[in-house]
Amino acid sequence: MRRVSLIELFRYFRQEKRRTATAMLGIAMGVLSLVLMDSISGAMGRKIQTELGRLGASLVVITPGEVKAMGRMKIRLSQYTTLRPSDIRAIRRLIPMVRAVSGYKKSMVRVQSRIKSSRLTVTSCAPDYATLLDFRLEAGRFITRRDLEGYRKVVVLGHKIATEFFNKAPLGRVLYLNGIPFRVIGVMEKRGSFGGEDFDQMLFVPLTSGMSILENVDYLDGAVVLSQDRAANKAVIREVTSLLLKLHGKRDFSVNTYEELESTATQTLNLFSMLSRIVASMAFSVGALGIVAIMALSIYERLLEIAIKRVVGARKQDIFVQFLLESLFICLFGSTTGMALSILLAILVQLLAGWPLYLPWPTMMAAVVLSVLLGLVAGLYPAAKALEFEPKAILRLYEEA
Repeated sequence: MRRVSLIELFRYFRQEKRRTATAMLGIAMGVLSLVLMDSISGAMGRKIQTELGRLGASLVVITPGEVKAMGRMKIRLSQYTTLRPSDIRAIRRLIPMVRAVSGYKKSMVRVQSRIKSSRLTVTSCAPDYATLLDFRLEAGRFITRRDLEGYRKVVVLGHKIATEFFNKAPLGRVLYLNGIPFRVIGVMEKRGSFGGEDFDQMLFVPLTSGMSILENVDYLDGAVVLSQDRAANKAVIREVTSLLLKLHGKRDFSVNTYEELESTATQTLNLFSMLSRIVASMAFSVGALGIVAIMALSIYERLLEIAIKRVVGARKQDIFVQFLLESLFICLFGSTTGMALSILLAILVQLLAGWPLYLPWPTMMAAVVLSVLLGLVAGLYPAAKALEFEPKAILRLYEEA
């Protein structure tokens, strides 16, 4: 009976191609939307993690004054010049949960080489700054302690700066910052932009040189602190806040996680993930209702077939299994088709967007299992409905017709 049921199953699918395809399409769309959206969400998440850096989740940012993240902008509600390098040294020395810390000062200066001149932002920082924000070198080296202690006039270039201001081989050449010659010692790898900031258009100089030579100031624009791990962020924020309150005597600073200040992309990703699951749930629901409707309709069209099978010896459970198998195969084939399409579309979207490749295999397996369960549940009503008709009543009805 099992072999006969399978043969009849595929024969019915061939006869009712449009109806079968319509039922499969609903399930395929559910799987497609779930897997594709999850794949895009995962790729976006990987992209965000890349932009945040390997240590981004464990970073805490100290800013003089009050800073709020509003949309894609970070708005400074108040500003102070009270954060000093001595505060950074105290944090490094007195808070054991801090693995690394670097102060920074940003300056808008005239940057000039032989082939180009422009006003750009220069970041004065300590050697740990590149490690904290996951900047990696393409050539040369980053700032060292000797550069810092010796007030050396050296500069590290972002990827775009190196290509725009020098035709080739920028290492060892001179770049003028506000007319002061700085020797190029390194070029950073291409990193991209995040939070409205283009990492490839950055320039880095030793913190001591930038503060004394470019700005002639003794205060910082902020500091980046690395916690032992993400779980320690709250404790580090609490300890840093307590220490700075003691040192400054008032709350003239803000302490936030790096993710909070750069939260726009994360919030967008979370919203997209939630909406994708809603869309997938709706698509699965429509697919389930479509299977119930189509299978229920097929019962009335196949009453004579049901009656003849019962007369020649088919049991009620055979009829039940037949309709349940039809629903199950429709869901299984539909989910397989939807998965194949979702993989192709996901790869295409990620390649076009330049995101890291991500395929959610657990979600794919869950979608198949969900489709199988959906096929079983959606097939229960039609299968049970087929058992309500007695063969004698069906045959009598056809004789009268």
